[in-house]
Amino acid sequence: MEKVSSEHRQKMIQRADLLKAIGNPLRLCIIEKLIHEGPTSVSDITSCMDASQPAVSQHLRKLKDMGIVESQKEENRIYYSCTREDIKKLIACLDLEV
Repeated sequence: MEKVSSEHRQKMIQRADLLKAIGNPLRLCIIEKLIHEGPTSVSDITSCMDASQPAVSQHLRKLKDMGIVESQKEENRIYYSCTREDIKKLIACLDLEV
């Protein structure tokens, strides 16, 4: 059996980390909301699974650290968005009705 290269191994680790990041129901809801509604503030994201503002903020931090969401400050509010096409395609694949 052929040995896996270190580059391939690293890519698999990155993919697994990405799947873990979106594997949480609240984070998945947040990403879906940002994709469908565009830039959104934390207070508007709390409708995702009736989450508290601190919980949403914690999950947004994780998504931002992973490079899945971006933030932009406008006056005294921060708006979050997901512009990554790979994430949009992945979420679209999950929207299949079973």
